[in-house]
Amino acid sequence: MQSELMRILAEKQELKENIALITVISSNSPRGCRAGEMMLVDRFGYIIGDGIGDSLLQENAQREAQICISEGISRRVILPSEEGMTEVFINAFCHRDQLIIVGSGNVALNVYRIASIVGYSITVIDNRAETLSRERFPEARELLLGDIVELLKAYDIDENTSIVLLSYHHEFDEAALLTVIYSPARYIGILGNKHKVTAYFSKLNELNIAEELINRVHVPVGIDIGGERASEIALAIVAEMQAIKYGRAGGFRILQSEITGKVERDELF
Repeated sequence: MQSELMRILAEKQELKENIALITVISSNSPRGCRAGEMMLVDRFGYIIGDGIGDSLLQENAQREAQICISEGISRRVILPSEEGMTEVFINAFCHRDQLIIVGSGNVALNVYRIASIVGYSITVIDNRAETLSRERFPEARELLLGDIVELLKAYDIDENTSIVLLSYHHEFDEAALLTVIYSPARYIGILGNKHKVTAYFSKLNELNIAEELINRVHVPVGIDIGGERASEIALAIVAEMQAIKYGRAGGFRILQSEITGKVERDELF
């Protein structure tokens, strides 16, 4: 049975699905589960394969597994069962969204800080060693120094990747955009003023790049929340990334009244 669970776990990881493996460490219940017994729980709380112990233990284990998956952590917990207490280890296998930031200036630094809180696995790419450092980006997954275009060409970009182009003085933004425009990235954003926006789209049209690819590019980057400070621009960028991730327009959150049928602003948000 354990070999079958390991096979399922491997398949889920290959599919990049979030899942938790729960292993029993010990139990003081006279008819409880044995040490070493396992079960899998997906991010919705569903048990995959056989469970462990009685129904109360399973319900508690399911709930704790969902928490571990949502927080991206693994931990040891002691859970109540119908006849005693059971100690388990919950190993959460979570696939975090990727963020590639091109540039390491002040806006890039603030995007990194906010995206880290949201939970992105972040790579920062730049050709300026003076600002691309571990002291500046301590929790980044990777810091890649060198030719920006070549580094982007070699990077494994998938449909869970967001890309923000913020190179110094916009020097490499256009070349970087042309490098990633055909990628399956979920989000591509570029910081730019009205003149830059016109230039970017003119270049893409000149190269006969398909309209559906051009429409994926967010320029100027970020939703309109006002503010011009680096931190405010970064907040707008990450907010737009999240809106695209969840298929939202990025406006006010609304609820539709079940009684009146009217669409009203949800003041809780």
